[in-house]
Amino acid sequence: MNSLLSYPDRGHWGDSKWRGNCSGYVIKDLVEHFQPKLFVDVCEGSGTSRDVCTELGIDYVGLDLHKGQDFTKDFVRGFLPRPADVCFSHPPYGAMIRYNEVGHWQDPDLQKSDLSECNSADEFLEFSQTMLLNQRLATREGGHYATLIGDMRKAGSFHSFQADYIGMMPRNELVAVAIKTQHNCVSDRRQYRGNFVPIMHEYLIIWKRSAKTMLQVSIDKAAELQTREAWTWRNLLRMALIAKGGKASLQELYGLIERMPQASTRREANNHWRAKIRQTLQKHFSRVDQGVYALAA
Repeated sequence: MNSLLSYPDRGHWGDSKWRGNCSGYVIKDLVEHFQPKLFVDVCEGSGTSRDVCTELGIDYVGLDLHKGQDFTKDFVRGFLPRPADVCFSHPPYGAMIRYNEVGHWQDPDLQKSDLSECNSADEFLEFSQTMLLNQRLATREGGHYATLIGDMRKAGSFHSFQADYIGMMPRNELVAVAIKTQHNCVSDRRQYRGNFVPIMHEYLIIWKRSAKTMLQVSIDKAAELQTREAWTWRNLLRMALIAKGGKASLQELYGLIERMPQASTRREANNHWRAKIRQTLQKHFSRVDQGVYALAA
């Protein structure tokens, strides 16, 4: 197994008629590489993982919403005889394929927990983090949890979910990201015009569970967000000073930041943005005159 995966045919495992089905070769590669004694799939779908593990003689537990297991509400570990060595997911990518509409299951009570029924990318990501944290808790310390996720383009917006997935889980647990070429997709038969770039790949993201508690994970993620916010303010001010030739007054910087499109979300999220600018300038930049700041030497 390496960081580039390509399987021109999906193999004989599972049901090829199940839309969005994962290639059995992904599961085979994971099993042969990590040699798990117990493999768990929390989005089993048509049973591809089950068939691969049966063929390879690996203990297996397969969960899925259409079977009544809901990782947004149910504790995955509670369905297992012991913690998983590898816990895998291949979730629906938002509303790209709506599974109750293509006949895979039809139960109105389950629609609220179905990732293919999400109304927005933010809702999908919130459910996704629950899924990944649930997988992590179902995995033994030193074991691996993994997900196969693609990008999504919808209504003119492009979402790279793999970047979000990596950002929402413990940074020091990430061990690999493999790029998987997609073959035999419905979109392959379409003709595209202009500068449109079709999506032809997915990402296999693999983490190794550490001994961190859920509290430690939460504290670490909060600290990372604070660090990134500090970077953003610092870099916005750095760009504003660069635009002014390396030196500018406080009032000039206020005006420049207000006009920067990339700064709008920072301003909306922080009602005291002028105070934040002053604080960042005092901490990271050089004051060269009364109310005038420059790039640090």
